[in-house]
Parts: sequence; structure tokens; C-alpha cells
Amino acid sequence: MHTAPLDWLLILCCLAGLSPRSLHAQGLAAGRSQPQAVPQQSVPQAPVHPRVIVFVHGLHGSRDSWRAANGAYWPDLVQTDPRFAYSDVVVAEYPSPSSNGKMSSVQLADILYTHLRQAHVWDHREVVFIAHSLGGILVEEMLLRHPADAARVRFVVSYGTPHEGSTVARVASLYDKDPLLNDLSDAAGNAFLTQLEDRWRSSASVNGIHRFCAYEAQDTTAEDGLIRYLKPHTRVVGYFSATYGCDVTTPPQEIPADHIRMIKPLDRNSPAYDFFRRVYRDNPILEDQIVTRDNVIRGLEAGCDKTNADRDLQVPVALDSTLREKVISATASLIDAVDVHDVSPDPPIVTRIDPDGVAHVNYGFKGPGKKLLVCLATAHASLKVEFSIDRQVPVREPQN
Repeated sequence: MHTAPLDWLLILCCLAGLSPRSLHAQGLAAGRSQPQAVPQQSVPQAPVHPRVIVFVHGLHGSRDSWRAANGAYWPDLVQTDPRFAYSDVVVAEYPSPSSNGKMSSVQLADILYTHLRQAHVWDHREVVFIAHSLGGILVEEMLLRHPADAARVRFVVSYGTPHEGSTVARVASLYDKDPLLNDLSDAAGNAFLTQLEDRWRSSASVNGIHRFCAYEAQDTTAEDGLIRYLKPHTRVVGYFSATYGCDVTTPPQEIPADHIRMIKPLDRNSPAYDFFRRVYRDNPILEDQIVTRDNVIRGLEAGCDKTNADRDLQVPVALDSTLREKVISATASLIDAVDVHDVSPDPPIVTRIDPDGVAHVNYGFKGPGKKLLVCLATAHASLKVEFSIDRQVPVREPQN
């Protein structure tokens, strides 16, 4: 089926995260290009807070993609919201021309990583992402390529990210040879998206990163200029593509807007904003704490000329999974010792610690010797294992 030039213009418009009205205002419908003012966003030179919220725009987008019709700018709404008091805000940007781009998703993921490093994003203890459309794909590719930094990422909230591709991208790829359109196509042979998901699910470096998803509930329609006479309706990213592979513990969020406006909340009560706020609240900043906890094995005895020893005594400690507790070290000692002789090794040695917190201890001691062929006493002792435990305690930020 032949697609008219004006239909093609709409397709590019949908992918770009621009409304036909903004396209018309820029003079692109007439083949003219005018520069747009880009909002100035201060980038912290060093982390001010333990967490950073990173905004990553979609295909053909920019730092201005997050601005609503009433002038509200999502990053500014977050930065001035006391419920995000312990987070810095960074608005990311990467080159994505409106047509005939030359870079693949892998190349843009590398550029995105470099920009985030320059913005000191990876200096924060925790990193979270708000990603639109292609931005969600780039974030996943970037994290897979940088596992050490991925360890800092708590969660990604994707809005309209085509995890299974987009029909619009497939059609657009017939007219524009931008490699990104092939990467985002819903064609059955799209190896890039299939392999990306397979790599994500099989990579230990990202297994702990939650993926939360929102999807558009409205078709993208023409509003202004000559395109309005065509009255096309386009669902840029469908429900299943936008929600594929996301956390099942938090249901996908419907955003009552089209692909373009779903990331342009008018205020803090808008569904897109409220969804991220709730995800953020349910996944608070974690503060590392080191605590000690003991387990004492009592009733160890050894008679005259006898030995009490165990080269692999297994001593457990209770761990709280809700605080992500893990044992980082353990030491052993004999306490309350009476008539104990020839302790070996001295002190007892913790040979290893299992991931579930069980310490393996090598200890041994002898009882008293006989006097005049008579045994007058029995050795008694207790084995104390002191565990050093790292745990992560939620930091509660203001909720009003």
C-alpha cells in the first residue's frame, strides 16, 4: 500500500514525540527548519543527594520533550517536589535527527552513557530512570554494556517503550533508512529487540533492576496544518509492546494520552506524574548500615584426655530479607571456658560463609588430663560466632 507524503510526515511526527501542531509551527511542513530554544537544566557537578532521577527522551526528541502545553516541565515539577527531596534531577539528551539519522541504538547507548558520566550520574549511590519510547531501549542497552554502573540502578519507569517493536517504526523504515527505525520495528525478524530482552533476562548484572511500565491509551491524531484533513489515527506503541517484560508486582499504568503527550504532565496530579511518584515511594532510597549479631553454641564438653573438635561446624544467623541483609564477615571464639586445654586452632577459624548466612567454623579443644589415674573434671565451653552484617534501611522522604 502506498503511503502519501503527508501520511509519512505524520508517522515521523508520531515517532518524534512532536505534535503536528508543533511541527507546523516550526515550518517543517513547508520544508523549512527553525531552531528551537532548549530549556536550560542545571547539571550537578557532584552528587548533592544519594539518588538521582534521570529523564531520557525518545526518538527524535529533546530536553524539551517533557514540557506540557501549559508550560509545566516534568523535571522541574520533580525538582521542586518535597517528596523527591533526597534526589538530584538530570535531563539526558542524545543526538537523534528528525530524519535520515545514521546511528544505531547501540551507538546512541554509548553516547548516552558518556553524557551521564559527564553529568556525574554514576557518582550517586542510587540511579533511577524515567524513559520515553526509544529512551527505554537505550537505557536497557546501556546498562547491559556497563554492569558495574548498572549495580547502582534501582528501577526504570518506561513510558510507551516498544519492547516488542512498533508498527509505525516498521512502516517508517520503508521511507527513512535511519537504523533506529529498524531497531524499533515490530517485524518478526527484529533480532535486536529479541536479543536485547534475552540478554536482559539472562544477565545477573541487571536482574535486580525493576522495570515498571506505562502505556498510551489514545491514538495519536493530526490537529493542525494540512495534515488535519487526513484525520489519521495511530497507536504508536501498543499495550503488549509497551508492557512486555515489566514487573508483574506493579500493574502497568494506563496514561489517558497519546504517545506524544503521555510524558507531558500538566501538574503533579496527572496520571503519568502520579505513577512515577508511587513507584518512587514504594522503592525508597536505601541507606547502608553495618550491624553485629551473635550466635552462641553452648554445652560443648570434653572429658579427661578427650578432644571436642569439629572442622566444619555450621553456625547460622537470622537475616532479614526485607532489609537485604547479608553477612560480610564473621569471627569465632571460645567463651565461658572451664578446664579447657590445648585449643586448636586458637582462636577458632571461620573458614567460609554461605550466602544464606551460615558460618563454617573449625574449632577444637581438649579436656583435663587424669591425675593419679583419676579423672577429676570435665572441660566446658561455648563457641561464640560474631557476624558483621550489611543491611539497607529505607529512608523515608516527606509524603506531603
